[in-house]
Amino acid sequence: MQDSPKPVPELPEESGTTIDLSEEIRPWWQRSAPLAAGAALAIGLATQWFANMLGRVPLDSHATFAYLLMLPLLLIVPAFSAAGLRLAWLAYAGRASSSKYVIVALAVSAAIANWLAIAGFGTALWRIFGH
Repeated sequence: MQDSPKPVPELPEESGTTIDLSEEIRPWWQRSAPLAAGAALAIGLATQWFANMLGRVPLDSHATFAYLLMLPLLLIVPAFSAAGLRLAWLAYAGRASSSKYVIVALAVSAAIANWLAIAGFGTALWRIFGH
């Protein structure tokens, strides 16, 4: 027996129904506090890894100038951490679900990870430019 293809659902334009444009669509971080907290934690851990890696770069006489040229690109890392802090705060503020304690734990650990990433990035830059 051969499987018959499933019928494709009709799009609203094809079926003649109208789309309600007055309905507000909330961003994903407001719809799912656990997802926002998890994303904030992932951002914090990734930026912490990058700050740790940046803190272990070899330094020589030309490295400071090279990192000075790369500084505008490097400053995106603390900006990601700031976004992670904002996501952690939004997740903490939207914790009115059944998994309230999990969201609080994720949001607090995400905030800590992002603050540590910012501090690690500052320490790495201090090491590079204080050389």
